[in-house]
Amino acid sequence: MLTIDIIPILSALFYWVRMSQSLPTLFDKYGGVPVVRKLVRRFHERFAASPALRRYFENVDTEKFIQHHAELIAYTLGRPAASFDPHKMAQQHHPHDISASSFEQVINILRQVLLDTNFEGKDIAQIIHRLDQQRHRIVRDVQPLNDIYQPEHVDALTGLGNQDALMAALSEECVHYQKEQRPLSLAILRPAPYGREELPTDHAGIQLLDRHLTGALSRTARRADTLCRRSDGLFALVLRATDAGKAIQAARRIYAAVTRELFATATGKQHIDLAIGLASCSDAASSAELLLLAAERALGRAGQAGQMIVAA
Repeated sequence: MLTIDIIPILSALFYWVRMSQSLPTLFDKYGGVPVVRKLVRRFHERFAASPALRRYFENVDTEKFIQHHAELIAYTLGRPAASFDPHKMAQQHHPHDISASSFEQVINILRQVLLDTNFEGKDIAQIIHRLDQQRHRIVRDVQPLNDIYQPEHVDALTGLGNQDALMAALSEECVHYQKEQRPLSLAILRPAPYGREELPTDHAGIQLLDRHLTGALSRTARRADTLCRRSDGLFALVLRATDAGKAIQAARRIYAAVTRELFATATGKQHIDLAIGLASCSDAASSAELLLLAAERALGRAGQAGQMIVAA
């Protein structure tokens, strides 16, 4: 648990926020300093609980480290402290030789904290995007990202891509298949009852479950792939450069990871099963529409005869 009081650590940030006359930001929208304090506490506790992340900063003063987290989170919310300089991130992080997978873990920790704090999906996506733009300053030998934040492609609940983002990604990758024969697979996923346990049916319960699945699926998906929430209880994962055999391997890995995690309900914690339908590009299905249809049909067969992962 976090034992250091972060209020004194944030005192300089408090003063700067009071004096700032800039336009409203996500920092202001969600309540300013008190919310940053809560986010920093939760983020740092999860960060410190990970041996894979903590090992990078074993010799860094804890108070200084927490202050850095506070400044970084305030920056992603659009209101950096006067002392925060993103251009110094490289000299602060490159000596620690942080791996790309460790950086992904940091992004997923921040996403989970934002989901748990009930940030809106479009705001979560914007915050994650802002942190992701610092990837090259945190991980050595990585090129700056050219990704563009597109609010119209963001799911309003989870911050994942929406149906429009899915079709855009699929259409682009299908062109690569048609021109270069670059493999492409698609997974359609939905939660399924585990044993005798029932899934929530009320709107609030469904949204809570989808936020839970967002965190679980994000932790297992590759950054190169595109994870989307199409509608309530229905997700899609565009598996780039992935043929049918590798898609089945990926689906098994995702299935094992998601079903291991417990979903917290009003009455306790329960396991969630996962049904997955897979389809891969072929001469018979090389368009976004046909690939999606094939994956949906495979999903319709998933769960029958005890088989939760079905390939078209």
